[in-house]
Amino acid sequence: MAETERENIPESTLEGLDTAARKGGHGGRPPVITADMLHTVLRRRAGGESVEQIQPDLIIPTGKRKGQNPSVASIHRALAEHAEREAYPEAV
Repeated sequence: MAETERENIPESTLEGLDTAARKGGHGGRPPVITADMLHTVLRRRAGGESVEQIQPDLIIPTGKRKGQNPSVASIHRALAEHAEREAYPEAV
């Protein structure tokens, strides 16, 4: 009985993820960089500031790290994802 149950776990997981995707949800942690934060970073980078100068002014609004600053790597990742969405808007 336990073996059968263990074999069904991957199927149940995939079904749950599929159901969540149809409802508009997705798995994983929520993004640290919000749309407002990304807009701020893009505006300030256009003004000539570096990510390292912008990072201390950003505050994570929700989640486990609420009230802390995002890492420089998170900001760079969000910028790269934004650039990819801009380059291939039909893929979204």
